[in-house]
Amino acid sequence: MAVDARFADYIARVDEHSPVADRGSEGLAPVPLREKLLELVAIGGTDFGLSNSREPIAAQAALIGALAEKCLSTAFVTWSHRMTTEYIDRFATGDFRAKYLPELLAGDRVGSTALATALADKSGKELLPITFTETKDESGASAYSISGVIPWASNLYDDTLVVFAARNETTEERVIFAAVLGDHEGVTVKPAADLLALNATASGTVRFDGLALTDANLLTRDVNLFLGQMRPRFLVLQSSFCLGLVRASLTATAGANGLAPFAADVEEFTAELERLSAKLERLAATLETYPAPGNGHAPIEFLKLRLGAAELAQAVSRVELATVGGRGYYSASATSRRIRESLFLSVQAPTEGSLRWEISQLTSAA
Repeated sequence: MAVDARFADYIARVDEHSPVADRGSEGLAPVPLREKLLELVAIGGTDFGLSNSREPIAAQAALIGALAEKCLSTAFVTWSHRMTTEYIDRFATGDFRAKYLPELLAGDRVGSTALATALADKSGKELLPITFTETKDESGASAYSISGVIPWASNLYDDTLVVFAARNETTEERVIFAAVLGDHEGVTVKPAADLLALNATASGTVRFDGLALTDANLLTRDVNLFLGQMRPRFLVLQSSFCLGLVRASLTATAGANGLAPFAADVEEFTAELERLSAKLERLAATLETYPAPGNGHAPIEFLKLRLGAAELAQAVSRVELATVGGRGYYSASATSRRIRESLFLSVQAPTEGSLRWEISQLTSAA
């Protein structure tokens, strides 16, 4: 699907900030992409595929993929905000939804999806490390005290609305909460420093020490329904930025002096890109009438798409370096940035290990 023409100017200008977002400038650290993100959000750049949208999620995937061709950091923070908006759109209710959904849609507030631990917990690889206790008052309303660590999240600002999972330390029930970081005591954010790439994504760890929330912050007690509905959409949009990175690397190889010895590899990669792109569009189309599985797992085809797209990005970036030669080895080069960005795809949740684990489990159970 083609990218909506109204975003052409914004996409063109991403080239201007991508080097600074990656390595900083004039001895200064990279500037977080908050304002660039909110500029895109304000012109409707994260509206596609939501409950009241006329445009399908495939249009959102196309835009995120186009951003990734220019700068994975920009695509990634857009994806994180977009998914948070969808969680609030689909699961928040009452005054909480009425306040935060318009803010997220207008670009007045940043969103952060912090579900890496929930995905690892669901795959069976790790136990959810964030726990809560629940008490009820005489009216039956609940109060929650939450402790634990989100080991990795992005778009972390004082006014960020973060969505995360927690488990009841007594009953082992899993639930999904949403909270604004700066509105509560018991929240500590530790920024991640000197990453290989994506240093402008405001990433870090979040520690909760007795974070006090109420029923208003509870998005759902049905984690399986939540993950069943959201994970396929989550994976399609992640796959789109993986494939955007592939397209950028293939474009770089096309004009490289050292292409000839790798022509067969590039031809194979191009065919695989076409196959995965067609698969993404096909799976994205199914999401418009998607029957969410009740077990919280994403169908295996979505997992294979995400894994295949990430693996292709890494393979193509290596060949890009080989074809462009020594100039690609400079840390400030676009080639260097894409190699480092491609490595991130192995550790972003769901990680390569988690994807392989879950695919093997689903294959064995079939």
